[in-house]
Amino acid sequence: MYLIGNYIAPNFPKELDGKMGFFQFPIIDPNVPVAEDAPTDTIHIPAKAHNKKDARKFLKFMARAENQTLVNAALLQIPTNKHASAVDNYFLNKGVEVLSNASGTAQFYDRDTHPNMAKEGMKGFQEFMVKPERLDKILNRLEKVRQRTFK
Repeated sequence: MYLIGNYIAPNFPKELDGKMGFFQFPIIDPNVPVAEDAPTDTIHIPAKAHNKKDARKFLKFMARAENQTLVNAALLQIPTNKHASAVDNYFLNKGVEVLSNASGTAQFYDRDTHPNMAKEGMKGFQEFMVKPERLDKILNRLEKVRQRTFK
């Protein structure tokens, strides 16, 4: 078994079809709503872009369900637009099913923030898991890192 995202699916050799499976991470506490890590590929407008008006038009175009269907068919990924269709693929179909039934989604924290913040944040998560009574101390330390990192 291996915990990994659907991004790996296009790399599976055809001879493995039907020989590999997919399942959701087991429920630990049935009283806690099920949420999923669902990293997505995104398109952004740089802060100093010269033509933001047309860039916004392009983003709107790329976000349309029919365009998400086309792009993600080429990438063999799950589209971010819930009205788009995924390619008929065992792993993508299971991924769509799991995400459709999740109470919420999150991206990977350590990939989606500045490396300095990610490093300290991951340390904070680890410390909290072992010493939850240090929550205030951890949050204060992370706030100082945030202020230094995101001036």
